[in-house]
Amino acid sequence: MTAPTSAPPVLAPRTWFAPGPLPTRRGLPLFGWGLAQPLLGLRVVVREPALLRAAAMPVLLFAGFCLLVALGAEDDAGGRLDVFLATLVTLAPAPVLLFGKTYRRLAAAARVPLGLSPRTAEMPKLRTAIADAIRQAILLGVGLVPVWLAFQLVQEFWPDAAPGFEWLAWAIAGFWALHWIVVEALDNGHTVDPAAPADPAAPAVDPWFVRLWQVPLLRKFSGLLRRLSRPWRRELQLVARHPELALGFGLGVAAIIAVPFAALVFRPAAVVAAVHVLGRVDEAAPPA
Repeated sequence: MTAPTSAPPVLAPRTWFAPGPLPTRRGLPLFGWGLAQPLLGLRVVVREPALLRAAAMPVLLFAGFCLLVALGAEDDAGGRLDVFLATLVTLAPAPVLLFGKTYRRLAAAARVPLGLSPRTAEMPKLRTAIADAIRQAILLGVGLVPVWLAFQLVQEFWPDAAPGFEWLAWAIAGFWALHWIVVEALDNGHTVDPAAPADPAAPAVDPWFVRLWQVPLLRKFSGLLRRLSRPWRRELQLVARHPELALGFGLGVAAIIAVPFAALVFRPAAVVAAVHVLGRVDEAAPPA
């Protein structure tokens, strides 16, 4: 009489919307995994009461401030709504700076629900956050101004080619903006490993846009770009190593923060998504 054989275990199907490792295949699987991360972040925030409370505080405080401004500025409902929306749009960048420490604590608290090892929050000072915002605005402008100048020249000297070049200019500008959306989102997801060295040296590898300007007449300009981009060396290296992941992740983040108030509501999901991306990339990296 033969012993009964046990049935093989039933494995749950893999899903991009649940915490898990990087896909082993590059290309489309890695792009799709990155694209799904903001929705994964939103799912984790909604399911974890502690994360949901932390995520709600910036939304309530900022919306409450805009509401007080609207109530004090106008007497009729229509005018108050206009002032409320105008205040939201005008001050849209402010919550990133004002609630930066809240988002950093959220990033640290999200690691365990994401299946990652616990870490502490990385807490840059307010003046550092302001300086980084200025640096990033300069870098964004450095990429957009040449495109605008080139379009003006084409429109002046080759007007027949201007419509086609306009599409190219928009594509280049969109790519550059998306690049920095990825970098900023990943920066918000960084945490501190207490067991790691306090200030590990960043690898001395220039970002692609610095190398692009390394020609004899523009070496000083490339040096300026190198200095401006130094705070995001880790994020830029991740983008260079995993371009498909960065593209998918950037499109997912851009989709949920495109509208000013929606950006405030969904930014915690982007933060949690960045934590998961950074954690899984670290896991997949070969040992040093």
